[in-house]
Amino acid sequence: MSTFINILKQHHDDFLDAYQRKLSHESKRAIDAMLRCRTVQQGCSQWFCQHCQHDDRIPMSCGHRHCPQCQHTTTSDWLSRQKNKLLPVHYFMATFTLPYELRVIAQYHSDILYPMMFKISASVLKDFAKRQHKRDIGFTAVLHTHNRRRNLHPHLHIIVPSGTYDPKKHQWHKGNSRYLFNEFALAKVWRARLLDSIRAHPNLRLPYDIPQKWVVDCRHIGYGLPALKYLSRYLYRG
Repeated sequence: MSTFINILKQHHDDFLDAYQRKLSHESKRAIDAMLRCRTVQQGCSQWFCQHCQHDDRIPMSCGHRHCPQCQHTTTSDWLSRQKNKLLPVHYFMATFTLPYELRVIAQYHSDILYPMMFKISASVLKDFAKRQHKRDIGFTAVLHTHNRRRNLHPHLHIIVPSGTYDPKKHQWHKGNSRYLFNEFALAKVWRARLLDSIRAHPNLRLPYDIPQKWVVDCRHIGYGLPALKYLSRYLYRG
């Protein structure tokens, strides 16, 4: 059993007494899943050998993305699939960050905000590609919800190949290996579209102190594999 799970079981009641009011619904679900993981409460799979007649029942894992007992194999499988998709071209990583002032929305409405972040960042990149190159762009996006200190810090890492695809001609067009898009322009559109979407949602409310300057970092990362390995280490840890 994971050391973290042991600590969680040992101090579960004290933890809830101190932090229950601050926990989001998703955090409570994660804790419940990890406590049930590989126990009879999670359910069991039954295995039977016809040769020796041995019968065995094995507790099932929870499969939650934050569970340290479950995600090693899942992470390896994800990295293997992404390696197979890599193109022999240069890659960029575009990082779309949610400002500190809006993180309270992520704390209580992550089920609404995170899909919104994916949808809007994707639309921004696609529209920039259409406007500048008149063609389609592809990418892989990964959400990180916390920083290395485990503080809430939602941001999207998006790995983008340097090039575009013309669906009419079924033709790939090589891109610039040193430049993808203007990151200040990306940040401006990212801010405008996300704020519009939050305002339009009936269950979300914006804070009063919204910063004018948002951050989108866009940098060259070589041929992509090192960035994929970095993302895979945190893929199921937030």
